[in-house]
Formats: sequence, C-alpha cells, structure tokens
Amino acid sequence: MFFYIETGLRRLDHARRVFESYLRAGTRITLIVFTIPLGLSLALVALEPVYARILFALLSLLLIAANIDSAARIRGVAEVLGSSGMLVMEVVTTMLALVLIVTPWALGGLRPTREDLTWAILLSFAVGFISISATVMSAFDIARAQTERQRPGSKTDAE
Repeated sequence: MFFYIETGLRRLDHARRVFESYLRAGTRITLIVFTIPLGLSLALVALEPVYARILFALLSLLLIAANIDSAARIRGVAEVLGSSGMLVMEVVTTMLALVLIVTPWALGGLRPTREDLTWAILLSFAVGFISISATVMSAFDIARAQTERQRPGSKTDAE
C-alpha cells in the first residue's frame, strides 16, 4: 500500500510536503496503535501487572503526542483538498484513541487489572484497522485532488 501511496505522491506538485507529512503522522499513529496490543499482550503474559501498566502508560503518551502532531497537520491537508472528509476522519480516530487510552484507567482506577488492560488490546485492534482505512482513504483523496487539479477548466486553473 505504501508503495502506491509514495508513487502517487511523486506526481504531486505544490501539495506534496503537506500530504507527505500528514501521511507520515498517520502512519506513526497506526504503528503505535498496533504496538499496544502486541506489546501489552506480551507484557501481560510475561511480566507483573505493574510493568504492563507502565508500558501502557508510555505507549498512551506516545499515542497522544502522535495524535497532536497529526491534528496539527490535518488543517493544511483540508485546505489543499477543499474537503472536510479527512478532517472528520481525523476527529473520529482521535476520539477512538482517547477511548482506548481512558478505558483501562476508567475500569480499574490507578491500578487496572489484566482484564481492564485487555479492553485496551481489543480497542487498539479496532482503532488500528480504522487508522489503516483512514490512511488508505486519504491516499485516494490525495489522488483525486491531484486529478482535479490537472483537469482543464478546474477551479485552480481558472485562478
């Protein structure tokens, strides 16, 4: 998938930097979200619960930082595309990431149990697949925007 996205980005002109930075941020979020179930599952099996909590807290902080970075970059993408579809998807995935982060702490307080952290594992898989679909859909939006830009008589040609 990333090969096709990169190939499409090579054809972009002025908006390439905006899209590249946003796709990098989205990919970072996706990788962090999939690290949570893999790392947390191993930690819950092999380590004491306190270490699983610490790992989850660290990964949650990374996810929050990545979401802030992505949210800061979406404005430029929305301006270039002239569409709010990607902005809506960004808000939805950010809200789901917050639910993922808060759920174990809400269920278990300051000392979530293995069962409470299991909810984070399940939710992170769901958020990960939604993040992948958001990244793929953004690649299609980017391609569509470039096609419209190259069409004779398009809004940008009239300017």
